[in-house]
Amino acid sequence: MKSQLKLTPTYQQTFHLNASMQNQLEILSMDSRSLIDHLSHLSLTNPFLEYTPHEEITDYFIQQSTQGPSLKEELYFQLHTCQQNYNETIASYIIESLDTHGFFSLADQQACQDLHISQENFLKHLTLLQSFEPAGVAARNSIDSILIQLNRKELHTAAFLLEHFQAEIIDHQLDAIIGKTNLSMETIKTALSQIKNCDPWPCSSWSTETTQWILPDLEIKVIDDDIHIEPRQTGKLCLMNPKEKMTDPVLKEYLNQAKYTIDSLNKRNQSLLVIANEIVLHQQGFFLYADELKPLTLKKISEKTGFSQSTISRTVSNKYYLYQDELYPLRYLFTSQTRKGSSKDAIQKALIDIIHEEDPENPYQDEELVALLKELELFVSRRTVAKYRNQLKIPNSKQRKKANRK
Repeated sequence: MKSQLKLTPTYQQTFHLNASMQNQLEILSMDSRSLIDHLSHLSLTNPFLEYTPHEEITDYFIQQSTQGPSLKEELYFQLHTCQQNYNETIASYIIESLDTHGFFSLADQQACQDLHISQENFLKHLTLLQSFEPAGVAARNSIDSILIQLNRKELHTAAFLLEHFQAEIIDHQLDAIIGKTNLSMETIKTALSQIKNCDPWPCSSWSTETTQWILPDLEIKVIDDDIHIEPRQTGKLCLMNPKEKMTDPVLKEYLNQAKYTIDSLNKRNQSLLVIANEIVLHQQGFFLYADELKPLTLKKISEKTGFSQSTISRTVSNKYYLYQDELYPLRYLFTSQTRKGSSKDAIQKALIDIIHEEDPENPYQDEELVALLKELELFVSRRTVAKYRNQLKIPNSKQRKKANRK
């Protein structure tokens, strides 16, 4: 049998971004802080651009030069300079999951499921993070933090007593400890003194979040029952036109770059104002009457403004608005809804209220929260309740009960 090679032509439509489009997309996605940095850098390298920051921006530059590293930044620095082998994804998961005290309070099983790894591999990385400074970081809780500090100082007797005789230590039943360990009273008192010298909250002097100077892009005001949206100025960008006709190709490229940048900046500000106006119009009840946020999606704003969903996403990403002297992400005005139409915002607010009023000794389980929300005509599954609870950083019922007893 003879085989014959047959070529069939196919046609594929491709779209290439030119320099102007790339510049527009880049600037459209920038928040005010990144935009200021970008324009400041361009004004230093491009002879045809002159940028004068707004007076308020001076504080931002001072903040940038004086702020110290956060706890997470410090841990990443120690991670990237340590000599041990590690998996970046696993280590980053642990660092990003630390709570406000610098503790890792998630269950091992949940972490292993999220990362699709064995418990042995997870504990290896957790132990690595616990070897970093400050001593006691990434511990399970304050007791575990003290244990880590004691073992690092090789105070093994004190660590043993704290690990196995917590109740006796709390009730000061030293005779009971002597009877079970055959340790002398002097040794036990020395160990207790060593325990007291440890810091149960070793990360309290550190910021647990990366410090960033956030600048609003918009300010929303309510004046006489009318909503006003005012763009916040980042500064003045001017084009310095050449006096003579240019022949140097390098200077021509700089001039084109300057024109692209100014055009992109104007389009960014116009797009942001149009999209923000439509968002605020949809959520006017929230600003005028403190109503709950209505369900709002990118698709709905796309239909109203004519912008694509990707353009809207880039426009609102990392953008903030100032309202009643408080800063909020513009994305917070978008809320999803459940299959039966209950908004995410309403469910989360109801969850906070229900859990705040619960019996501390008998906290509600997620199944009970589902039933209580249903009574409020908020329909949601147990899995969604768990997801929203985690987003609100609310522990499960067992953890809440344990915390209330401390």
